[in-house]
Amino acid sequence: LPSSSHTSSFVGGVHLKKMAVMDFFRRRKSVDNEAQHDDLKRNVEVTAHKEDLETELLQRLGVNQYTGLGSDAAKTLLTDHGPNMLTPPKQTPAWVKFLKELTGFFSLLLWGGSILCFAGYLIDRSQDHLFLGIVLVLVVVVTGIFSFVQNSKSESLMNSFKNMLPPKVKVLRDGTTDEVVAMQIVPGDIVFVEAGDLIPADIRVLECSDNFQVDNAALTGESEPQKRRPVCSHDDPLETQNLCFFGTQVPEGSCKGVVIATGDKTVMGRIAALAMSTKNEQTPINKEIHHFILVISAIAMFLGVLFFLLNILIGTPYIENLVFMIGIIVANVPEGLLATVTVCLTLTAKRMHEKKVLVKNLEGVETLGSTTCICSDKTGTLTQNIMTVAQVVYGGINSFVTEDAPSSFTGGKKTYDSTNICFQKLMRCAALCNVATFNESSKWEYDEDGETKKVDHYGNHIPVPFKGFVTQGDGSTIESYNWKPVGNASECAMIKIVQGEASSDENDIAGIRSSHPTKFAIPFNSKNKYQVHVHENSKNGQHVVLMKGAPERVLERCTHAVIDGKVVALTQGERTNIEKQQESLSSNGLRCLGFAELDLDPKVYNNNYKYSADDDHKYSPNFPIGDKEDDSKDKNGREQNPISRKGLVFIGIMALIDPPRPAVLGAVEKCKTAGIKVIMVTGDHPITAQAIAYKVGILWSKTRGDMEKDNVKFGRELSDLEFENPDDAEAIVVPGHTISVDMEESDWDFILNHRQIVFARTSPQQKLVIVENCQRQGHIVAVTGDGVNDSPAIKKADIGIAMGIMGSEVSKNAADMILLDDNFASIVKGVEEGRLIFDNLKKSIAYTIQSNIPEITPFLAFIIFAIPLPLTTFLILAIDLGTDMIPAISMAYERPEADIMKRPPRNSKARLVSNRTIQFSYGQIGMIQALAGFFTYMIVLNDYGYPPNILVNRGHSEVWGHQPMFCKFKGGHYVNLDGDINENLNPAIDSPTREYPFWFEGLDGEVHDCGYAYNSFAGDGKPSDFDFRDSASYTGQTRGKHTGTIESYEALTQNHYFEYIPWRGRSSSFWDNRYLNWNTNDSNGPGNLGEDVEMLPYFGGRPAGLWSLCEQTSDQSCEDQFCGEKGSAEIRGAQVPKMAINADPTRFDFADCSSQGEMTNSLYDQAKFCNGQGSETLTESGCANVNKYDIDSKVAFPNNPFQTFYCMGFDFENRDSCGRLTDEKESLPFCDADGNVCGTFDSRDAECKYMCEGYCYWPGSEAINPSKLDQMSTFVQFRSETPGDGNKYQQCLNIASSESAYEALKHAQGAYFVSIVIGQIAGLLVCKTRWLSIKSQGMKNSFMLFGIGTEILLVCWLAYFKPINIALGTRDIKLIHWFPAIPFAIFIFCFDETRKALMRATSKERTDPITRQTIREKGWIERNFAY
Repeated sequence: LPSSSHTSSFVGGVHLKKMAVMDFFRRRKSVDNEAQHDDLKRNVEVTAHKEDLETELLQRLGVNQYTGLGSDAAKTLLTDHGPNMLTPPKQTPAWVKFLKELTGFFSLLLWGGSILCFAGYLIDRSQDHLFLGIVLVLVVVVTGIFSFVQNSKSESLMNSFKNMLPPKVKVLRDGTTDEVVAMQIVPGDIVFVEAGDLIPADIRVLECSDNFQVDNAALTGESEPQKRRPVCSHDDPLETQNLCFFGTQVPEGSCKGVVIATGDKTVMGRIAALAMSTKNEQTPINKEIHHFILVISAIAMFLGVLFFLLNILIGTPYIENLVFMIGIIVANVPEGLLATVTVCLTLTAKRMHEKKVLVKNLEGVETLGSTTCICSDKTGTLTQNIMTVAQVVYGGINSFVTEDAPSSFTGGKKTYDSTNICFQKLMRCAALCNVATFNESSKWEYDEDGETKKVDHYGNHIPVPFKGFVTQGDGSTIESYNWKPVGNASECAMIKIVQGEASSDENDIAGIRSSHPTKFAIPFNSKNKYQVHVHENSKNGQHVVLMKGAPERVLERCTHAVIDGKVVALTQGERTNIEKQQESLSSNGLRCLGFAELDLDPKVYNNNYKYSADDDHKYSPNFPIGDKEDDSKDKNGREQNPISRKGLVFIGIMALIDPPRPAVLGAVEKCKTAGIKVIMVTGDHPITAQAIAYKVGILWSKTRGDMEKDNVKFGRELSDLEFENPDDAEAIVVPGHTISVDMEESDWDFILNHRQIVFARTSPQQKLVIVENCQRQGHIVAVTGDGVNDSPAIKKADIGIAMGIMGSEVSKNAADMILLDDNFASIVKGVEEGRLIFDNLKKSIAYTIQSNIPEITPFLAFIIFAIPLPLTTFLILAIDLGTDMIPAISMAYERPEADIMKRPPRNSKARLVSNRTIQFSYGQIGMIQALAGFFTYMIVLNDYGYPPNILVNRGHSEVWGHQPMFCKFKGGHYVNLDGDINENLNPAIDSPTREYPFWFEGLDGEVHDCGYAYNSFAGDGKPSDFDFRDSASYTGQTRGKHTGTIESYEALTQNHYFEYIPWRGRSSSFWDNRYLNWNTNDSNGPGNLGEDVEMLPYFGGRPAGLWSLCEQTSDQSCEDQFCGEKGSAEIRGAQVPKMAINADPTRFDFADCSSQGEMTNSLYDQAKFCNGQGSETLTESGCANVNKYDIDSKVAFPNNPFQTFYCMGFDFENRDSCGRLTDEKESLPFCDADGNVCGTFDSRDAECKYMCEGYCYWPGSEAINPSKLDQMSTFVQFRSETPGDGNKYQQCLNIASSESAYEALKHAQGAYFVSIVIGQIAGLLVCKTRWLSIKSQGMKNSFMLFGIGTEILLVCWLAYFKPINIALGTRDIKLIHWFPAIPFAIFIFCFDETRKALMRATSKERTDPITRQTIREKGWIERNFAY
């Protein structure tokens, strides 16, 4: 056996080999998938149409065409080849999709922020953290749900392919015909299809009727049904006439065929696989938003982590540091951005729908705006997909002439003379030699049930007008026929022109046909290429032969012609004239049909005459059709009937085309102006495609092919002056057979570098490759199409556009947008809307991120300068998700700037949020807004008694507003509640008293410096059964929280730092007299007091009593061992972030401890809590020096002003209030039973023993409640189960210093919030335009005005209405505090208007003479300051 080391090595080697093999297969699978995708892009390679039927194809398939497959063989083949269906794609579970929506990068960032908030809440139980975490979670979840509801394209795409499969098919098996489910068809099956059926698989035609046709529009885009017969007519399987393909329709005829491919192996299956394997391109706006989120998130995370580490270095408490990092992240990330973008896109999509464009993918709207190349299908997009008579040729005065029929191909003009006899004969022949009809139900108005015809007041059926006009999405109108024709597209076009020219019932279609009943007809066939009808003129009984067909076939059968209303001999010159006109029409892409007639001899040809096309002896008709003389016999020995040789009378030509839509020419011109290349990609014939391209402006100069032809035609040599060099051609028409997926990139570049391009006769695979090469060149490509053949290219495009009327379900599901009116002009409107939305999104984002700077800088100032935090995370969310939302969305309603469609398409590398956008929003507007915010913030704090010079290094979040502030004063006075000045006290050296607690600056007073008492004690552990009112429950523990002591308070006092309660705070709106004597049981007070107090923030704030280091032991020895030094942190008299040093004493000198020893500047872990309750008494020796309750002296309350005190207060409105304090007993008033003051503590009679309302009576004052309350006052321990009882003394505390600072900061934060909103209003106005002055653009955006109004109302609601302002931490801001930010807003507006004016003045514009596109040469200011 191998050793353990060898075994380990052996196993490890096997594992590595296994991993290597797995990695190889993973890479091989990826390579195989790519190779399979590339293979699908190749043109279809099918040989079944060229194989010999008996010796090759049927033998290979193992089938007899007369008996079909055997049942057993069919089952075996079904097992081998699988069901005849398209393989569905793998489905992603809905929960996985939803999870992906919730775990994007942006979402993960917000998830991280919310987790930090919840962690902070678990540590310090701060509700702010809890609420912030919940809000962030809601933002992520709501955004995720909104994104999730969008349907998956791949699912709907494959479902639409299923609709192309017929339910059952007629099949020949075992010699009998039966119907089987289409999914059970197998290769080799003999199938039968008839008119109206769907082809169930790819089949080769064995037998068919002479009129058998298939509609390949879904596959190739050809507008005309294609003839099919059992003959291989072309090497290309898509062109040959003996193949029919899965999913195509049979409009006419019947067929018997053999199945050559099923399911995924069919041509349609390859297209489906290609569409499914083609990856959706990430939209430009999606890329930009993703890039923006990455940049903003990187900035947020970098700043958050950076300052988190800096805070660790300088010793900021963990929770405070955590809150700060969350604030940095929240301030940098515009939480409302995704919602704003989504709403903007939705609003634009709604506006697009009004213009007949259905937006499926919201981001596609913007993609269309950034489009640089449109690959457009021809049929149904550029054209109307309605065959129309565009021109007619008939006999004029001297010869045949070509005249225009009214259509968009001819500019809507009509030049023919409808009264001309020759023209009327042409109309008659077109009406009679024609089997197309009008759908009878389309001629009448019907009730809502769709079955009952409407009638007028006289009981007559109400007819529908023959034609009308339909308004397109772009505002243009197009002629529409209300009567729906039924039949061949060419014949339908003819009856429409005839009906349109009808002046009475006699010469409309129904009238002409009723007066000319049909006597005989020879249908059109591909061999003869003509159709013949014999009709009787009911007016004179004469019969007439009418012929319609290929012009050359009809003309050769004519010996005469109708010119100037007369039948004349058809000369060779006139014949040549007609042929030239026909060639000219055909070269313009028109389909030409010739018409002829012959009035028959009524003596011979009457109602008794039996017409026939042939008989047993004659193979030609027994009436004249202009046959050439032929003495040969057919295979049945029949001869030609001499009667058929008589020549016909040529009456004219009708030239038909699917005409361009009227608005397309103007739309293509707009594309040129906008710098967008329009490429036609069609499956139609190159000549037809080129003709339409010239008509709509896609081509406007000579093509490369035409130059080559003309050089050959006129014998031009390279040296000739007249020689046209094809390499100089700007236009090119590229037939599909000349391109392939294997072409070199240089060949593709040669083609695509032409300015004017038409691709004709293209396959679905070629369309996809064309799109890919356009994208390779850096184009943002939009693709239009209506057929299944277009779906791979539509899906591959940056934006796919399908036709809503003529489009297949497959193309609609693959597309991002659907043109409900099939109008190319709607795309151009979409381009304008897309450019507008990019402009507006850029403006909206520039506006939105402006507030990032005034949101971030407060946190930076907080950590760098240690000032009180000017803005909270809640207020940031109120801006991002509240006040900014509607104004940001209002940008979606902004009108386009004047030059929007004259600009070139934006560079694909240009960023939605570029460096200059950041520079504009952050470096310019944002900085001004931040300055406005700080200015306002300092104004407000100064107005409430906190000047800017004391803010630096005083902003510790755990002390500002939670602990009393101590300041050193220069001048000023102490005043009482009524504003009376105490002239005996000098604020520079004397402490304030209980009766005179406020400092008033007067004329020359100044706050020199401020700070907080150092938190010199931290007791580990958590008190059990904690009651903040009971000193016994403290047990020397604070959960590790640092807290202040009486020694640190006295250290400040000895250095002339006195408790600061500004008189300005007293005169403010937030002041409450109860701050001076707050009932600690009142839950409406500060956050660290009340019934449900959390220990951690409580110990960090002002407790209901005092900790003492010296009173820890009963002997007051103050020896080092009892204090237990812990750590090396210095005890400082003023506490701010630890690195901020103040003028603190180097040693403490306490009267009670000086003889016992000196206390070092250290942090202690043992102290005693004293508040006169619990197991202690008011004069207990252990707390005597802290409590200093001296009931017998003239001092009414504890000499220590920081200690709690007890009193029974009498107040009709609030019996639990602590009442007003007096400094000496002798000044405490007493009242009689009626509440009237009758004396004082030292001077009163026996009846003067009652409490006066509004004062505080201490234990031992011997005062009782008024007799009418029938309550006796007795001093008991404060702990009471009924704290509201009137006969219990209340525990009271002076919280005025901390509460005044707290409320002042809340007002300042609210004012900072208001200043941002005011700055954002100015920012919104300057973002209305990027180039024009706001004067030119105007203030016509009513939604923006509404947004500004709602922004102001919302900020008022958030600031003034409870409980919202309490939850957000805002307050009732003084009106005057709205104004400091206004000058800054005005400056923002003037600054930006000046910037744009200088840009316009220094940037020059010129116009391209060919495209009329405006080209701007950017000046220095635009290059450096435009965003």
